[in-house]
Order: sequence, then structure tokens, then C-alpha cells
Amino acid sequence: MKNVIYAANDQGYCVQVIDDGTVIYEYTAGNCPTESQAVLNPDSSGAVSRSQLRRWARETADQIANEWRIPLNRVEYDPDLEAEMDAIPC
Repeated sequence: MKNVIYAANDQGYCVQVIDDGTVIYEYTAGNCPTESQAVLNPDSSGAVSRSQLRRWARETADQIANEWRIPLNRVEYDPDLEAEMDAIPC
């Protein structure tokens, strides 16, 4: 059974499609408002906030779920994924 998980930190966000415990697709984005793959210093005035990144992560997760025909009730925030992201230095 496929699920979609998402998380965000100060550098960006991550969305994963999981099938039986295995990541089969991953999308990541940075915290730059004009270039999705760019990562800005989180303290810079142009960096997107973690709360906004989390909202964008949820929107992206919903879009991916729709594309993969995964029910939206199988889309969820994953604090463990967020902890993994926080453990990786910028």
C-alpha cells in the first residue's frame, strides 16, 4: 500500500512516496521563493519560513498523491522525516 509523507525544515521540504516501507519516489525543494531547488541561508531576508515550507510540502504531497492516484487520507506529515532533515547540516 502506497503512502505519501512530507516534512520541512529551515532549508526546504521533502515529499516521499512510500510503498511497503520503501521510498519509491522523492521530491525535494529548497527555501528560495523564486528557484525551487535553491537553498538560501535560513537567516536571510529572502528565505521562506519553515511554516510556509510545511504548507507547500503538504500542497505538493497532495498533488503527488493525486498524480499517483493515492487517496488523500494516506498523505501525512512525518516528524521522523523532519528529524532526519534537521540532522543533515545545511
